[in-house]
Amino acid sequence: MTVHGAEEITTAVRERYAGLARSASSCCGPSASGLDPFGQSQYSDNERSLLPEEALLASLGCGNPTMLAELNPGDVVLDLGSGGGIDVLLSARRVTPGGKAYGLDMTPEMLALANANKTKAGVDNVEFLLGTIEHIPLPDDSVDVIISNCVVNLSADKDAVFREALRVLKPGGRFAISDMVLSRALSPQLTGIMALWTGCIAGALTESDCTDRMTAAGFTDVSIEPTTVFGRTELEGLAAGLRPEDVPTGLDIERTITEFDGVIRSAFIRATKPGTHVRSAPEESRMPSVRVYEPALCCNTGVCGPDVDQALIDFTADLNHLSERGADIARHNLANNPTAFAEDQTVRAFLQVAGSDGLPLTTVDGVTVMTGAYPSREQLLKFAGLLDGPAVVPADATLLNAPEGDSCDCGPSGCC
Repeated sequence: MTVHGAEEITTAVRERYAGLARSASSCCGPSASGLDPFGQSQYSDNERSLLPEEALLASLGCGNPTMLAELNPGDVVLDLGSGGGIDVLLSARRVTPGGKAYGLDMTPEMLALANANKTKAGVDNVEFLLGTIEHIPLPDDSVDVIISNCVVNLSADKDAVFREALRVLKPGGRFAISDMVLSRALSPQLTGIMALWTGCIAGALTESDCTDRMTAAGFTDVSIEPTTVFGRTELEGLAAGLRPEDVPTGLDIERTITEFDGVIRSAFIRATKPGTHVRSAPEESRMPSVRVYEPALCCNTGVCGPDVDQALIDFTADLNHLSERGADIARHNLANNPTAFAEDQTVRAFLQVAGSDGLPLTTVDGVTVMTGAYPSREQLLKFAGLLDGPAVVPADATLLNAPEGDSCDCGPSGCC
């Protein structure tokens, strides 16, 4: 019987997932049998459409924790073992305006992939951290929601994971993860197979053990809801994925499949940190989300080359000024970030009517406030909630959704 130490398990997991990051392929994805027992199919087509292909290829989870986590604008979310970043990027969109999503992973290769996916997705309120889930590099009481997707089972010290999760959660904070659980313990022969550790099986806790450990760590309202139970077909697919050298001498695979039919399952695991949850950024106090959508530029700012448009120089300086004051403001141009245009319904509708010639377009909390010209610094400050009084729009710009009584003859809202 082989017994693996904590350091050996951690090293094997890190090496396995570093390789997966390099190849952007999945271990906990479609099995050798062609089935999808680990839950990648739990992501809707709409969710998939919001993500870069590389993020989807590197999705290594056993469910969709963003589906079970109650995420609200302004929440701070932490994904334990964030991999290629799929759940972080989806969560980041759900906590805007005012919220932030952290991803934590111990594999530098995964972190590099996640940051590349962040850039491709055009999501600003995301930060990926290098570290382990047993030692989370965030302060006490700093997170509203913790999610995770088939990662806690990979840890050799789950008690430390639960203690750390409780520490960084705010009072009343929520723990909502997808992971593997067992109805009863696996045999020592199976837990000694390292490929089943790195494959999300051998390290899974029994449901009762998971509940007991989380309760001992200090969580309340612990619940476990199985989502997929592994029957004979799924187990045969897992067995087919093992290399001959992974299988211990004398292990009867057929008998083992029969013995553990229905024992392994993926599940939603929920719990709460005791206390009253106080939102760190109430909706009424949050800064508005200002976004400026620009025509195609030669670089991110357009301030490059021999003939630079003075309007771009001024706007870039104004944007930096607002960013330094903490404004929630960002810019996207068609050449460098076309995904941002495709993902925003307001921007898509505008382009269908006015085309790229109508850019730049400025929105505040998703509502169009200005088109046809770059906003001035005074206007930006007003849009961002940093200046009292009305923002003066130049004569060569056009406001959409004009107040009742104003009129013009083109565009779906009456203005173009």
